[in-house]
Amino acid sequence: MQLSDRLQSAITSAGAKVRFRYPWWLRPFLFPGIAGITLGRRIYLSPRVSQQQVERFLRHELAHVRQIARLGLARFYWAYGVEYIRLRRRGMSSPEAYRNISFEMEAAAAEETV
Repeated sequence: MQLSDRLQSAITSAGAKVRFRYPWWLRPFLFPGIAGITLGRRIYLSPRVSQQQVERFLRHELAHVRQIARLGLARFYWAYGVEYIRLRRRGMSSPEAYRNISFEMEAAAAEETV
């Protein structure tokens, strides 16, 4: 997969590892249609992601890598989960709550960064 020099540099400086498929043990836990997921510094993208979308999704997932580096692994996932639950308790649907998690909003903004 050919990536822009700028994105390749961002991946390297973040210490991230990118895989273009999910590991076997993770697949049963993923909702259908998930394009990518970040676990620590590992970024997993679905093999169904088109070449045109790869860079956008990688910018999104790299934002999560930076968030994890800033907060620490356990604190990031704890805060992410707590925020999701709070949003659901406020009456948001699951997709609405997901989109309104502050970490996801920050990552969505990073998708547009060139």
